[in-house]
Amino acid sequence: MDKTRAKQIINSPDKIEVYYQGKPVWLESIEENSAYVTVMGTCRTMTVPLAELEEIQTH
Repeated sequence: MDKTRAKQIINSPDKIEVYYQGKPVWLESIEENSAYVTVMGTCRTMTVPLAELEEIQTH
């Protein structure tokens, strides 16, 4: 995922599904090439490379 799209997701009022290594995550903040995320359903937070985040399109 690129930085611009990650920022759009954070600022969106819609629920946009984002995954890291197959697990759903919530984007908390964005830095240069990384994102601070919380793994959904847990209290686990971590910094991950933006390039490894995947947006899942739902219709």
